[in-house]
Amino acid sequence: MRWPFIARRMFAICAVVGAAASLMVANASAEADAPPEPAGYWQGPMNGRVPATITGGTVIDTQALAALLDREQVVAIDVFPAPRRPEHLSSPWRPVPHHDILRSVWIPGMGSGVISAAMTDYVKARLSVLTGGDHDRPVVVYCRADCWASWNAAKRVIAEGYRRVFWYPDGIEAWQNAGLPTAVVEPEGPGVQ
Repeated sequence: MRWPFIARRMFAICAVVGAAASLMVANASAEADAPPEPAGYWQGPMNGRVPATITGGTVIDTQALAALLDREQVVAIDVFPAPRRPEHLSSPWRPVPHHDILRSVWIPGMGSGVISAAMTDYVKARLSVLTGGDHDRPVVVYCRADCWASWNAAKRVIAEGYRRVFWYPDGIEAWQNAGLPTAVVEPEGPGVQ
């Protein structure tokens, strides 16, 4: 008799639909609890709840980012702060290798609330080189989860007139948790030793 098989199949389908509905409600709730976008660059602590939106850009999730990287020439920029040698350490020091999304550049400090004139000039010049001067080239900015630095940096790229700016607020943790490839990179920019 096929009825038990059909009943089990229907139960499984209902469970999947129910889980998807719960996830949608959770995502909607998280967006409703997200802070609003500030008028300018965020000046507070860099770690904490971030907005669900970015004016002038597009918020992107892991699946959409992986698809974008597969189909287009994308400039990916990590803005996580560079580690500093502990002052009390007298022996040689090597920072832990820094993993990024493949083909990313790591520009620490780009996402600070206020950046120096040297950093501003570096970012403008580096964006021009990375995009080949094409303001329609997709640019993805990320850091860690709940990191205001990536939001600030994406706003800076938008302010420079780039029209396809993607902000990846889930950060490198979500990328790695999805089992997607990374590469070890070195920091670049003013003040990097």
